[in-house]
Amino acid sequence: MAAVQRDHWSNRRGPRAPNANSVLPTPAQASPNRLGQWRQIYERYKALAQSAGSADAVMRESYWQHAEHFIRLINEASVRQPGKL
Repeated sequence: MAAVQRDHWSNRRGPRAPNANSVLPTPAQASPNRLGQWRQIYERYKALAQSAGSADAVMRESYWQHAEHFIRLINEASVRQPGKL
């Protein structure tokens, strides 16, 4: 039980330095598989934003912002690697 509590509270200490061994892919390094994932995530957030309608304007805007983030990644990757898309 103590290990669970330690893990639970360790997440609340604030941001951590990134692991030196993990490298996040940039849009320049995007594989076709990753681009497919980004497209799926974009479509999911777009659908959520459209289904939110006027019921919850804050959530709708949040979904649109998330969708916009992924479309930016896709667009940046397509500019950097036009032949791979």
